Amino acid sequence: MMAQSPRYHGDELIPGRYNPARLFENDAHSVRYSKLRPSLAEESAGALVKLLGSGKPSLWIDVGCGPGTSTKKFIGHADKIIGVDVSESQIKVAKETIIHPSVSFVRGSCEKLPAEDGTVDIITAVQAAHYFDMAVFSKEAKRVLKPGGILAVIRIDSPGVCTSPKFRDILQEFDKYICQFADSKSYRFWQSGYKGLPLPFTEQHRLVFRESYKRTFDDIINLFTTYSHFENFRKEKELSVDEARAVFVNRFEELGIGEEDKKEVFSFDVDTLILASRK
Repeated sequence: MMAQSPRYHGDELIPGRYNPARLFENDAHSVRYSKLRPSLAEESAGALVKLLGSGKPSLWIDVGCGPGTSTKKFIGHADKIIGVDVSESQIKVAKETIIHPSVSFVRGSCEKLPAEDGTVDIITAVQAAHYFDMAVFSKEAKRVLKPGGILAVIRIDSPGVCTSPKFRDILQEFDKYICQFADSKSYRFWQSGYKGLPLPFTEQHRLVFRESYKRTFDDIINLFTTYSHFENFRKEKELSVDEARAVFVNRFEELGIGEEDKKEVFSFDVDTLILASRK
């Protein structure tokens, strides 16, 4: 049986929490997201164009683009790129920070893409498909893609795997704590690597690219403040961003992070997983 990504109704999750898509509508959060989230691996865009196999794409749509963190990696690889996101705040930040004649950003959803039938070469969804109704998204992808066009669902393993055994173990314990505040369905689907993802076309490809990042303890804490888990936690506890961040730091200290650890620079291996399907 194919895995199904969760479906949201209005501002509430069926299990009771806020729709994660609505947790990215705060301007300050969108700015943090833009600055702190890792992007997809450098090889990704070129690999998708190569997989397309028909030269430079004329139109590329990036769905669930957020503030354009990954969209900007597609610049130069297509004549025209459109970033689409449901969050007005994320689109605002994208328009302010990514200015290029080939790129535009529009507010919209995976259920109605801004393109005519059979006009799109590549559709990407980076760190977003776990929030989609995949049946509806797949139907819309079938509508707008050209024959031979590519739909690529992409997952970035953020924050990645720390090469320090001590910090890796602490992060795993912290993850158990913060995931109490995640939407369990969407998070499990993402965590599984989109296992059983119902891609719409018969021809399918799986690509993995690995990059290494250097991060301090502060970098990791700041990264966590961009997650939907953090916003759920903050709203439920009625805390400001700084207050919630302080709680996270305290939790890490309880798990064994000391003052010397906070000064260390940690290495992380971050995988970009691409699940691509050709029409």
